Amino acid sequence: MKGAPVLHALEYGFFLAVKGALRLVPHVWARRLGRGLGRVAHAVDARHRRIALRNFALAFPELPAAEHRRLTRECFANFGLAICDALSARRFDLEALCRRMDIEGWEHLQAADRGRGVIIMSAHLGLWECAAYPPGIYGGPLHVVGRPLDNPRLDAELIRTRRKYGNELISKHGAARPMLKTLAAGGRVGILIDQRARPNEGIWVPFFGVPANTTPILARLSRRTGAPVVPIYGYPLEKGRYRIVLRPAIEPTDIDPTLDEEAAVAELTRRYLANVEEEIRRDPALWLWMHDRWRGTAGR
Repeated sequence: MKGAPVLHALEYGFFLAVKGALRLVPHVWARRLGRGLGRVAHAVDARHRRIALRNFALAFPELPAAEHRRLTRECFANFGLAICDALSARRFDLEALCRRMDIEGWEHLQAADRGRGVIIMSAHLGLWECAAYPPGIYGGPLHVVGRPLDNPRLDAELIRTRRKYGNELISKHGAARPMLKTLAAGGRVGILIDQRARPNEGIWVPFFGVPANTTPILARLSRRTGAPVVPIYGYPLEKGRYRIVLRPAIEPTDIDPTLDEEAAVAELTRRYLANVEEEIRRDPALWLWMHDRWRGTAGR
């Protein structure tokens, strides 16, 4: 695209300036700065503010409009915190980062690791970037599925950071083969399941009681390989610390054995989203409500 290299250079320059500024202040201050930037974004980004408000109204119709507005403000602030935290955390080496983490439920990952590979599922909730680090640090590489960033310089930065903490990137485009290869070798694959799938790639399952177009790839992989799905989530604690929570594995056989393959995939996908929904409901403002998750649903 004409002008893209210039735009990419400007974006990368801004990124370096923000990263440098964050390194000049304590990590906990970087989080506070992120919340402040998130509040600014809430004030100026009318489009995503409207999306978040609409989503809150759809998911929590029992709450008054004033509460939807409060949650939306907190959602923007928490998103700013998550971005600045991810940038600021780059100052820590593996040992320093590990000392800041309180990990709960690690036994669920250990129990799921039976030589058939493990799928680690998460969502854009809390500090999702740092949530992916413990499996890679303590248990060997975690191969994270994601779409490459449009800016190649920023994409290279993201790859370097993830590799520093034991993660490798699998491009979302053509991901099936490398995912199967990783799981066949007994490895670990990480996937975020909460975003809207493309119309021709997803299946419709309930999310907060509303049909949501969702990728079935986790369920198909789990069914094909026998790999269990272990949910993992990351949250900020005081003094710049982290709370990493792993939930019990969702096994590919923990469903009605009489279901045909497509029904089994749909049922597993429903369970994955139900797990994410349950986690979000603990603190709704920590999820990325600015994403137009229910686009394509009747009436949207």
